[in-house]
Amino acid sequence: MKPIATKGESFGLSATFVLSVADPHQMPPPGTGAIVGLAGRSNVGKSSLINRLTESGGLARTGKRPGATTLPNLYRIYSGGYFLDFPGYGYMNRGQSTKATSQDASTRIVEARPDIRRVLLLVDARRELLPLDMEAARWFQMMSIPVTIVVTKTDTLSRNARDIPRRSWSRWIEEEGGEGIDGPIPVSARTGEGLPELVRHVREVLGEGATGG
Repeated sequence: MKPIATKGESFGLSATFVLSVADPHQMPPPGTGAIVGLAGRSNVGKSSLINRLTESGGLARTGKRPGATTLPNLYRIYSGGYFLDFPGYGYMNRGQSTKATSQDASTRIVEARPDIRRVLLLVDARRELLPLDMEAARWFQMMSIPVTIVVTKTDTLSRNARDIPRRSWSRWIEEEGGEGIDGPIPVSARTGEGLPELVRHVREVLGEGATGG
């Protein structure tokens, strides 16, 4: 399948890694830029999506072994704002102490930082609606953080099948009342499908408007 987004295409979201955040006090001071979080199950493609959005081949570490990210990773977007990549959930082969540390750091950051403007919750197009994904969306919603459902890996499905996860998540969002949960936005980090729409959304969240990208 030929990529939709060309290699030279710029999304205006180039970024640099800042640090892995073990404590909320390590975060930049409030008011220095809006924060967009990324969350999802391990191996859902968060690192690949970050690398594509930031036009970097290796900014976020990718690999075949799920659960490599054990602390939230902060990236500064050159044009303003931050990406905050939360550790993937649902991978059971991590040590219990590591999982506890990951969950504790993420929870404390969310509780301490009301300036997390939105979380992109990544869900796998190949999976049915999973309880862990729905619970995550509800938790961020409960923490007063808006959520956008982003359906990843759409390139793994046939064109006829790609609409199935979109319809399923649209129906679930409607059943939830829709308040504080938007989307879904289907994307593929490999082909670029859906990325222009997602970039416009992120830029709007960051307060940059919908121009560009």
